[in-house]
This record gives sequence, structure tokens and C-alpha cells, in this order.
Amino acid sequence: MEIREPPSKAAATSGELPHHGRSGRGNVMIAAEYGYEVLAGVAADTPGVEEVLRRRERGLRWGILALTAEVLLLAAVLSLAGPGSAPGLVTATCLVPAIVVTAGLTLLWRRARRRERLVMSTYGWQVWPVRTQHVRVVAAEGERAQGRRWGTDGRVVLLQPDGQSHCSFPIPADGWDGPRPRGPRPADRVWFAGDTRFGGMIAEPGGLPFRYVVRSAPGKRRGTGPEDELARRAGLMPRNPRR
Repeated sequence: MEIREPPSKAAATSGELPHHGRSGRGNVMIAAEYGYEVLAGVAADTPGVEEVLRRRERGLRWGILALTAEVLLLAAVLSLAGPGSAPGLVTATCLVPAIVVTAGLTLLWRRARRRERLVMSTYGWQVWPVRTQHVRVVAAEGERAQGRRWGTDGRVVLLQPDGQSHCSFPIPADGWDGPRPRGPRPADRVWFAGDTRFGGMIAEPGGLPFRYVVRSAPGKRRGTGPEDELARRAGLMPRNPRR
């Protein structure tokens, strides 16, 4: 198994992969057991990743500004017209739901950005062979068998060394963020940072663009102590993991 460092900014064009000194503990993951390449350091060390994370986190400001404006407008109208007045009641009827929605979306955005940073600051990149295919999944509609309804869905399938499926994630059709890689990249490889039992960040070779993916249901494989420790630290492991 070859362990390499994420490319530095100076080496991004030369193809060299110099040492970074931070360890993403990728060697505790199943990818290492399969003999796949695991890059030392953490995914957040990859050139360009930190800039993308910060830009996405700055989007939180717009939610806070919108929420502040809505609250101030409501307070101003109620102060001038009175809470029991017709203008006050109409304004409250319109703005209170908007405030609740804005607050909820802002909170969800914050949690998503925190989750991305946690995962990419905890895990190193693992280089996985992949293929895309349609797989049989439990669905709300479809053929009924064994007490469940089944349908098909597109998946990115991470492969075992024998070519069989290790796990699969929904195809990340949108939500990719970061500059597109220059030049050709292997279509049968992805970089993955996370725990294949739960989810993580998936990226094109090179680390950009990337996006978060999650399994429909946690994998059945029992993890090692170090694996569970990293999954908990990154917020990937459910509070009540299935036994």
C-alpha cells in the first residue's frame, strides 16, 4: 500500500506530492485493509479545499442578515402600529412564518457546513475504484417483495479488490463545489474522506470539486475501535448505531 501526501500548492502543477506533517489517520480505514492508496494528512489540507469551505461558510452571513432584517421589520411595525392593530396583525401573520423558515434554513446551512469541515478535518483522502450503476433499493413505490417495496436508483459504487460492491452512495448529481480539475482525470476512481459505513465527502481525483454523501442506511460491518472513534469525532456515527 502506498501512502502519499495531498499535493501542495507548489506541487499542484508539477504532480509531486510532498510531505504535510498532519495525519488523517487514514490507515485505520477499510481502504487500507484493501490495499488502496490512502493519502496522509487530512482532506482539508488539499490545496483549494480550505478556500471552498470558507466561501461556503460565509454564506451563513446572508441567512443571519435576512433573519435580522425580518425581526427588525416586525419589531418596527409592532412598535409603531401596536401589536393588536390591523397592520400589526397582518405584518406578524406574514413575517413570523418567514422568520421561522429563515431561522430553520440558516440552522440547517450551519450544520451542513460544520459537518463538511469536521469530516474533512478528521479524515484523509482514500482512493477508491468505482463504477456507477442502478441498484435495487427500498422505495415508497415499486415492486413488492419480502414485505417491502423495491425500486431502482442510480448509485456510485465503491468497489472491493475483487470488483464486488463494498458500498454505494446516491449519485451526487448536483451540489459539487470547487473548481473543476484541469486535464483528464480517471473516470474509474474517486477520492473519499469519511467512513464507508455512514458517509463522508466524495471528490474527483485531486480533491476538487467535492460534495457530501450519505448512505441510505448505515452499513452492517462492525467497525474497529479507531474507526468508531473517528466516526464519532466527525459526527458520522449515529447516536444509536444499529447493532
